[in-house]
Amino acid sequence: MAITVNGFSTVGINGQLVKIETDINYGMPGVSIVGLGDTAVKEARERLQAAIMNTHYDFPQKKVIINLAPSSLKKSGSNFDLGMAVGLLLKTNQFEIKGFKLNDIGFIGELSLNGELRSCSGILPMIMEAKKRGIQTVIIPKENMLEASLIKDINVIGVEDLQNVINFLMGEKAEITTEVTNIEEKNIIHNLDFSEVKGQMELIKCSSRRT
Repeated sequence: MAITVNGFSTVGINGQLVKIETDINYGMPGVSIVGLGDTAVKEARERLQAAIMNTHYDFPQKKVIINLAPSSLKKSGSNFDLGMAVGLLLKTNQFEIKGFKLNDIGFIGELSLNGELRSCSGILPMIMEAKKRGIQTVIIPKENMLEASLIKDINVIGVEDLQNVINFLMGEKAEITTEVTNIEEKNIIHNLDFSEVKGQMELIKCSSRRT
C-alpha cells in the first residue's frame, strides 16, 4: 500500500493541497515522479537520493514511484522535496511517527544535497490552504517562519534539516522553531510581490492573444 503525505502547491495566488503518494515495486532501481510536475519537480529525484543518504538513511535499490495528486493539476517548484523524503522513509520503515496522525501534518520545503531545508516561495497561500483543510501542523523551512507567522490558529514548525524533521515526528528532541518575535508585519507584506504568483506567463499570453 502506498504512503500518502500532505504537500502543497500554488495556483495563481491560491494554495492547493497536493497528496504525495509513494510506493515501491520490484524492477529496475530508479525514481519516477508523475503528476504533471515541471523540471524542478522531476529533478527532485537526485536531491532526494543525496539528501536521504547524506542524512545517513538508506535509499531503496528498487523502483520508486511518487505520484503528485491531483494529476490534472500542473505543479512547479521544489517545495515537494520534504514530503517526498518523509513518504519514502516511512514507506521503507526507517522511522515511525509518534504522537501525530500523518493526515494531520503538512510538509513544505526544498532539500539540499546535504539534507538541509531551503526556503520556498508561496508559503502564505499554502499554509492558508492547510488551515482551510483542517491540517493541524505544517512543517516548513526555518527561513520561512517570519512570513508563515502571519497565519494564526495553525501549528507551524520551522526546521533546518531533514534529520530534525524526523526527530520531531518520532517525538524525540529536535531543533525546531515555533514562534517568531518582533514581527514587522507591514514590512513582510510590502516585501511580497507578484513574482511569487505562479501562472503569470499564462495570463500574459492569454491577454496578448485577445488584443
